[in-house]
Amino acid sequence: MYPVRFSALRRGLLPLATMLALLTAPVVAEITVSPAVGVPLKAARAALDAKRYDQALTEIAKAGAAPGITAEEKWAVELTRAAIYKAQNRFDKAADAFEAALTLVPMSAADQGGALETLSQLWYRAGDYAKSAAFGEKAMAAGRKSDAFRQMVAEAYYRAKEPAKAARLVQGMIEEQRKAGRTPSVELLQLQAASEFGSGNNEGYIKALRQQLMLENSRVDWFRLFDAMERDKPIPERLDLDWARLRLAVDAYENPDSFTEMAQRAMVEELPAEAASVLEKGWKAGILGHGPKLERQQRLRDYAARQLAAQKQELDENHARVLGSKDANAIAKLGMVYASLGQLDQGISLLQQALKGKLMSPAAVRLRLGMLQYKKGQMQAAAATMATLPPGSDEARLASVWAVIYPAGR
Repeated sequence: MYPVRFSALRRGLLPLATMLALLTAPVVAEITVSPAVGVPLKAARAALDAKRYDQALTEIAKAGAAPGITAEEKWAVELTRAAIYKAQNRFDKAADAFEAALTLVPMSAADQGGALETLSQLWYRAGDYAKSAAFGEKAMAAGRKSDAFRQMVAEAYYRAKEPAKAARLVQGMIEEQRKAGRTPSVELLQLQAASEFGSGNNEGYIKALRQQLMLENSRVDWFRLFDAMERDKPIPERLDLDWARLRLAVDAYENPDSFTEMAQRAMVEELPAEAASVLEKGWKAGILGHGPKLERQQRLRDYAARQLAAQKQELDENHARVLGSKDANAIAKLGMVYASLGQLDQGISLLQQALKGKLMSPAAVRLRLGMLQYKKGQMQAAAATMATLPPGSDEARLASVWAVIYPAGR
């Protein structure tokens, strides 16, 4: 299993200075205060500006303890106290002070939304993600819906161990961005994948990984995708070689047995050229050609070479015999032989011909035709071929991965 790691997903947040603009604004000049409050309050602000935080807290305590202090004066005191704690990175205490200030003076709807967003940001920085998400919901209801802020709220939900809520919020953002003609960021898709994985929604996790891979080709994410697909529903044995082709295409093999098993499957399908190519790739990557299984690997390599030489000698005769038989299954098989030899045009033509006849597995032949068309660079034709596969079929599942490997003509 390849679980999503979330530690790398905190990019893209607003700068702290922007988040907490309300805390850095001068507040003393906005109201009239008594000398008993104003003098220590002014001293606290001066100490804050000079980064003498202990002195600033001492002065603000004096201001808060002044006899007869009014609600507006308390507001100024608590807001300044929040600014001091924020400057010390004591975000929990900053949030408490700022929240206390909000209860003391009436605020417009717009100001209320901004204040709630600031509280959500503060609690996120404090590490209380449940409170951050709760205030974030209130802020969004008040109209604070920037992408950066909503992504932070989604991250707060994830970190508060509510991944399903995070996934719903992120999915809404992604849908909005796509409707607006914008491409969601890799970070947002990473958050979606992490949230879907955390909530146990394997189908949503697979979808998120596919979207993510179309933007950023990550070998680790390919492993995650293949692992998730196999956990969701095992690949049937009849498509073993097709599944192996997908993994090989994105370099998602990392041990010798993966290469030799694929080569053996290709030999069973009478595709020695494909077997030889797979083994050669393993040798060049330094995965094959050494170790305790070297002798077995070399025997398989030699056997594939001998079978390939024999197949090439008999190819013209076999071609005439197969076409003369008009057996659609044999024609499809011959098409894959030509494709394995690098003759993609011939392979595509024969598979198209086979599809006009009676096939044991027409969906598998369509899947392979689409694969060859992608490899040939015929993107529109490949997509059209894959679209004819039965929805929800195993072949359609594999076809969806080919569409990720070759997005927009890659």
